[in-house]
Amino acid sequence: MALSAYGPRRASSCSTWWAGLGSLGLLLGLGLAAFVSLPRLTAVYPANGTTQVSARAPIKLEFSRPMDTTSVEQALAITPDVPGRLTWVGNTLIFTPALAWPLNATINVALAGARSQRGLPLLGGEAWSFQIGTRRLAFLAGSQRPNLWVLPVEAGSSAQPLTDEPYGIYDYAVSPDGTRIVYAARRADGGADLRQINADGSGRRDVLVCSGEACVSPAIAPDGERLAYQRHALVPGLTGALGLGAAHVYVRPVDAPANDPGQQMSENEARFPRWAPDGRLSYLDTGREAVVIHDLVTGALSLIPNSSGEMGAWSPDATFIVYPELAFPAGAARASDHPGPPEAVGGFYTSLTRVTIATNVRQTLSGPGLVDDSSPAFSPSGGWLAFGRKRPEGEQWTLGRQLWLMRPDGSEAHALTADPLYNHSAFTWSPDGQLLAYMRFNTDNLEAPAEIWLTSIDPAGQLGPGAAGPRRLTQGYLPEWLP
Repeated sequence: MALSAYGPRRASSCSTWWAGLGSLGLLLGLGLAAFVSLPRLTAVYPANGTTQVSARAPIKLEFSRPMDTTSVEQALAITPDVPGRLTWVGNTLIFTPALAWPLNATINVALAGARSQRGLPLLGGEAWSFQIGTRRLAFLAGSQRPNLWVLPVEAGSSAQPLTDEPYGIYDYAVSPDGTRIVYAARRADGGADLRQINADGSGRRDVLVCSGEACVSPAIAPDGERLAYQRHALVPGLTGALGLGAAHVYVRPVDAPANDPGQQMSENEARFPRWAPDGRLSYLDTGREAVVIHDLVTGALSLIPNSSGEMGAWSPDATFIVYPELAFPAGAARASDHPGPPEAVGGFYTSLTRVTIATNVRQTLSGPGLVDDSSPAFSPSGGWLAFGRKRPEGEQWTLGRQLWLMRPDGSEAHALTADPLYNHSAFTWSPDGQLLAYMRFNTDNLEAPAEIWLTSIDPAGQLGPGAAGPRRLTQGYLPEWLP
């Protein structure tokens, strides 16, 4: 047989082979495309194995594809079971607990059976866990260049540094979920920039660079998305060094670019931004001598006269503000009536005033007699108000303010400390309302460093007995709970 007779058969066989190979390649390509299109869980927070997590920390699940939200929510299992709400931001599911996670508890999270919006199944199941931390306080310490420290409050625990800013920190704010801290980092020129760091010490970054100015007093909104702060011009002092001049309050998204100052809230000089639990903003307008309540949703403004120059505290239900107001009682003390220093006399003091926001009705809480009250702080339930008090005359006169408690209507006022030479202030309640931390310093020795103290408070408003009573934790100031 001639060789030419095999030619067509070989060509047909070769074509079939190449066609089969092409089909296989097409199938492999389609399979690979389908595999790549499968949704994946790309990141979780808190990460697997993380310890010392905030008791208010949300759980976040980030997906590679838009998901069928119902299928994901049904496939999610969290133990122990804590009530909360589920929200979506893009491809990220966020579970926000309504109650604090149990302290020291291990939280287990599992996800199985979810699918994407295109109906493709989630690639594999996922399970991870993290551990909630103990009660912890953040605070500032250091006389020359103060920095942030964190201290578990259990007896025998030691404080750990969180930051190491070369020129120190002016002040700071803890996010409502306890996962991060925004602080004012001082600069060599006397100004300050705002920076953020995670509560575990990671993720340090610039939030706002304030070249030629000082940005201080950060305050994070209850939703964690907005930041209010106080922006100062820098002016030369008596020695020629730059110091803090006039200030204005600004608001901006926390994650806005670091060169975006945000919106200025008042044409007048303004200080001390504070967020209400319902998201309204308050600040002290020094030009108007008033506390401004600003509803950022509706734009509505209300004014509360305040001549003391001090900001107050919101009640947990956002119904009231309590703040120190100047009082001019009849028959005010003269300098010869008691051994107090000149600033303790002169005919005016500060009394605590409660204002109902909806009606602007005012009530003096400090009661009869001459008292000098300041630093109000509501307990988380709203059942007690901690504050500092000193008597400006007579046998009850003290150089330092003592720790007092009273009900929000001014009743049941009683002292919890009796250390005449020590001043008590910066009161901060633990999220469960069982502990009260505060700053204490010796007014008779101003060179002695300030200290942070802690005490338990029982439901009747009394100090805890024995070891639960007042005890010194560490040197430092401006304590804040990491919830």
